[in-house]
Amino acid sequence: MTGPAQSGEDLYAGLDERQRYELDRRCDYHPPKNLETAEAHARWRAAIKVVMAEAMRSLPAGRETSMVLTSLDDALMYGNAAIARPPMSGGRKVGH
Repeated sequence: MTGPAQSGEDLYAGLDERQRYELDRRCDYHPPKNLETAEAHARWRAAIKVVMAEAMRSLPAGRETSMVLTSLDDALMYGNAAIARPPMSGGRKVGH
């Protein structure tokens, strides 16, 4: 299977401006803009780590516990993405 990236075509061909922005927002690396952003990532990681440690301590081994830990991995990833990525065009305000 070949797409624009493999065939040398323009990656953005056929996409409107909103779609181009969304593609970049979702896929590009977004390094911390400043110390405040880096600290927000650290706080989020620490909060998830507390909950994950409690799950490891108090839940019995099994499929459901494994799913809890996987869900917390997902929450960590999505939280960091929410901090790192620029806002969606026309997206919700913080806290919604």
